[in-house]
Amino acid sequence: MRDAFEELKGKKVTVFGMSTDTPETQKKFKDTHKLPYDLISDPGGKLAKAIGVPVKFGKFMGRRALLFKDGKLVWKDDKGATATQGADVLKAIEAAK
Repeated sequence: MRDAFEELKGKKVTVFGMSTDTPETQKKFKDTHKLPYDLISDPGGKLAKAIGVPVKFGKFMGRRALLFKDGKLVWKDDKGATATQGADVLKAIEAAK
């Protein structure tokens, strides 16, 4: 997502990362990886469960990308390959038009 961030932003997409990590841990991760988007701390995975992301032993099960349009889930990537996630979301945006 980081590498596709500017193009996503240009398409009026808001990008968030989410994990069960503490905000302090997330800040270090964000700074280290130079992430241009905000991270949401979801200890225990309550929000993740609400949007259909599996949680086991208090951790998310794998990396995912979700695309919402007008408050509705329109696309989901359950594999979440970091190298292609941004491009995959851009394709999903085009398909959702």
